[in-house]
Amino acid sequence: MRHDLLTTLAKRPVLADGAMGTQLLARGAAPTACLDALNLDAPEMVRSIHLDYLAAGAEVIETNTFGANRKKLERFELADKVLEINRQGAALARACAGDDAWVAGAMGPLGRMREEAPDPAEIAALYAEQARALAEGGADLLLLETFFDFELLRLALHAAKSATSLPVAAQFVFGGTGLSLSGHTMAECLRLLRREGADIVGLNCGSGPQGALDILRAAGPLEGPLSVFPNAGFPERRGDRLVYPSSPEYFASVLVQCADHGARLLGGCCGTGPEHIRALGQALAHRAGTAPRQAAVAPGPDTAATGRQPGKPRPCFLDRVGKGPLFLVELDPPKHLDVSGTLEGAASLASGGADAITIAENPLASPRLSNIALANLIRARTDVEVIVHLTGRDRNLIGMQSTIMGLACLGLENVLAITGDPPSSGGEERLSGVYDVRSYELIGMLDCFNKGQDPQGRDMRLRTNFRIGAAFNPNTRNMAMQVRRMRRKAELGAAYFLTQPVYSREKVDAILEETRDFPCPIFLGIMPLASLRNAEFLHNEFPGISIPEDVRDRLRAAGDGEAREGLEIAWELMAYALPHFAGIYLIPPFNRHAVALELIRRARGDVPAS
Repeated sequence: MRHDLLTTLAKRPVLADGAMGTQLLARGAAPTACLDALNLDAPEMVRSIHLDYLAAGAEVIETNTFGANRKKLERFELADKVLEINRQGAALARACAGDDAWVAGAMGPLGRMREEAPDPAEIAALYAEQARALAEGGADLLLLETFFDFELLRLALHAAKSATSLPVAAQFVFGGTGLSLSGHTMAECLRLLRREGADIVGLNCGSGPQGALDILRAAGPLEGPLSVFPNAGFPERRGDRLVYPSSPEYFASVLVQCADHGARLLGGCCGTGPEHIRALGQALAHRAGTAPRQAAVAPGPDTAATGRQPGKPRPCFLDRVGKGPLFLVELDPPKHLDVSGTLEGAASLASGGADAITIAENPLASPRLSNIALANLIRARTDVEVIVHLTGRDRNLIGMQSTIMGLACLGLENVLAITGDPPSSGGEERLSGVYDVRSYELIGMLDCFNKGQDPQGRDMRLRTNFRIGAAFNPNTRNMAMQVRRMRRKAELGAAYFLTQPVYSREKVDAILEETRDFPCPIFLGIMPLASLRNAEFLHNEFPGISIPEDVRDRLRAAGDGEAREGLEIAWELMAYALPHFAGIYLIPPFNRHAVALELIRRARGDVPAS
């Protein structure tokens, strides 16, 4: 069986396994350890993961060798073990698979290059060395995965093909835009990889199942075997761990659709486990009817003239707390340079009754126009207050202090201090979060500037007047712990809180109960649902959001009227919550400001509810 994988892929989809690193960490491996070395130091742990995936129905299992190239192993002083680690990794998988499954020798990128990058000949030698060792250990194919750099992947592919006679799969990482970092589409990259000799081409990591499906749909028909190994949604940081939200059922229900768009080798990447693979195998079996085995806009008024000297406070939306409901509306900056639509939306919201517009900063770690620049443009065009989201993810300590001083001089005094979504693209050599400061430290830094000092105690000559906001996530099993975190943020200087979106009266009641004696204003997050697909994506892939089944059932029953039903669901919850909170934090789907406008007008009595 295992000698004709390419022939089998030409006939039907084949089920691969899921994440190795996630499983090793979940079973007790130290986060700072060299996970590849566990092939030698803890072979039973590695073996147990292989066996669990095989029991879940996997027909292809990957070796625990993703980072076992000489360049990465040098950092653990294990370069002399490169052959032993790779041979043992392949041998462990081979012994588990027997003749009933294929073994894929996992090979990843070289990692972040802090010194001068090696020349192409050295790169080729590194990958040839690893490829030969995996083949000697019993691998049936080589799997090059989680590559951002096309040239690096091309070199690795040539090296693997020249060093062994094994078929080679080459998998690239595509971000939320569906483009590589070099700006190429998936179809362009994969056709090039096929031309360079890859036997199987595809994508892994980078996004959740829906993102993978969207990329496949956009790519159109592609020749030859195609592999798809997405993450289990976008990660959420909990302490020192990244947690992935997609349920096995959701993962399978979306990923199986990739088979309808040409995918033949299907598995999982970060955050997936045996339960995801079992669900995917069942979905594939059911599918087969078998038993499971535009130009930039000129800014208009001189924005520099709108800046204010620190030390001169201005009125704030918080001054109106308790004098009627307040409405904050979030807008995301565009992923391009045409800000006309966003500015028109902001102007409509300002005239339609929004008390403030919050400007997100690169949500889901996807690059967008600077939210500080956009906030300044919005303020130049409208009278509405703006709240700038500031994340610890994208700046080191020096850059953060510089940014805070710039915000003060621009008079952008409303700041939401958050840690920021972790990068989910999986490539440590090109993309990483900084996190010199997280939400606690960022709130403390802003409070220091309000006292006229930087965090090191140096005199800033003027005091800033930041109104510091913070986030509150009630969509956790332990809301009491989140409230304790909120109290700590208030002690550090946070003056108000915005919640993650909620979707049930029960959750509203629970928030009210847990925060009944909390002294700071809380703005309840409400994100109207655009469709059932939107709801399923948010529930299964978006960190910090949970949508009850009855809400999704209402959208399912609404058919073509699902967008209107989503708005009615939001209005019902908003009307229920309004008397109990300082205001509502509206997050219109896909920047559709008209949805927020209708809800605000209903709440202010300007239009009747339908």
